[in-house]
Amino acid sequence: MGLLENPFHILTATVRDNRQKIMELADERSLLLDPDTCMQARATLTHPRQRLAAEMSWLPGISPKQADKIISQLHSMPISLFSAKIPVQIAHTNVLASALTQLPALAAENVAKWIIAIADAFESVDPEELRMMINEDRVVSGFPEVTELSVIEGEIQERRRDYKQAIRAILDKLTSSELVKAVTITVETATEVGEKQGPILIDDLVDAYAVDANEFLCKEEENIKTMLDELKSAVEIGNSDAALNAIIDQLTVVIKNWDFVAQPIQVSTKSRGQGHDESQRIAAIIRNVAIDLWNNHQKLELSQRIADILQEVFAEVVTVAERTAEDANALEKIAENREKGNLLVPIYALCANAMESAQKYPSSADQSAINVINNARQLIVNLSNMTQSRDIISEGNNIISSTLLDCAIKFGNSTKKWSKCIQIINVAVTYASEPTLRIRILENLDIVTNNIRLQPSAIKNIINFLANLLLANLPFLAIVGAIILLNMIFSK
Repeated sequence: MGLLENPFHILTATVRDNRQKIMELADERSLLLDPDTCMQARATLTHPRQRLAAEMSWLPGISPKQADKIISQLHSMPISLFSAKIPVQIAHTNVLASALTQLPALAAENVAKWIIAIADAFESVDPEELRMMINEDRVVSGFPEVTELSVIEGEIQERRRDYKQAIRAILDKLTSSELVKAVTITVETATEVGEKQGPILIDDLVDAYAVDANEFLCKEEENIKTMLDELKSAVEIGNSDAALNAIIDQLTVVIKNWDFVAQPIQVSTKSRGQGHDESQRIAAIIRNVAIDLWNNHQKLELSQRIADILQEVFAEVVTVAERTAEDANALEKIAENREKGNLLVPIYALCANAMESAQKYPSSADQSAINVINNARQLIVNLSNMTQSRDIISEGNNIISSTLLDCAIKFGNSTKKWSKCIQIINVAVTYASEPTLRIRILENLDIVTNNIRLQPSAIKNIINFLANLLLANLPFLAIVGAIILLNMIFSK
């Protein structure tokens, strides 16, 4: 019951008019309006139980003069009532709901503002305060007071149904896309995008919306499943990545259409601490295809595309968002490792050939090491031009360093030419960037120096090695190496 359909408005009565006054007004208004309507209004206002519904849907706590002004605005400029200062929440809610039904179609953003204002006002209604307010007017008008709070609470629920109808009426004036947009803005604003519980009328709005949207969502779900089957078939028969990406493009459109309609439901269920079963079901189906694309077909980029779609579409569904974030991170690491492997192929090839040759011909392992030394610097320069990743560049340096060390050890063990072995190790340390590798080099230097007679040339090589440690900003290792050298000299 809106303000303009209220018996008080029909008879131009106030909440403080007594039974006799109401009957007189009914007779007078019967000369201008439909007599049956006036008689029904009179019956409602003079029957204590029926009267309560009219009182609740009118302007309790508002003076007759202020009520006349509100009704005048409702007729002439209902939109101005959005900013009206009405201290009594049930009256404020009644005014907003009645004004909303008098408005033409609004932009989605403005519809959302009205709905939120109605929901917030209704949320603040206090049943006990309302009962006292109604009884104050009844004392004056001579009608029996309301003693049971449950009666007031029951009428509040009736008003809640009327407010839902008013909201539905304005939404029905919108196009389908504008309606979805209005509901989405309403829910996201009222719940802070699902971070807090919204007013009860917002929950009611979404529940009704979900029923209406169900047919569309089910149809689009079937379209999503059909396109996923098409994608799997295309992968299995070996279609090109271009053809597969075209299918994913179409799939993305359908998924986003589904999400556009499902968004307010997802946000609302999140705000209530619940999960959205339909989103979880569809996300699981899509995710399984993304996993299959990588695990069984090595289609990393396509799998990443679908993972990105899942993250975007199901961001409001907590369990899905967490799972898809984990998937995206895992796929990103796989992509990084693949990129790293591709960039390091030339260095891997050079060092693998050197190690293979050193394994077969250990007495010539020094030549394998020299070949690595001659090519290593340019390969590192090339690598630096292809990537800014310090980790990848460091790994390239460590591969070279480790290879040189291994070649030096094989050569030394085979020929006992420890002086030349130290020269190779001296270069190896300049490439080492990993602490454990540097320690390994130092440990092997200790072994080598224990296997050599310390002639001037050997001591010179060791000193050069220690100098390189200092130049590489590794003073601690240089000091340790120097201590080893001094111990050997004095223990000789």
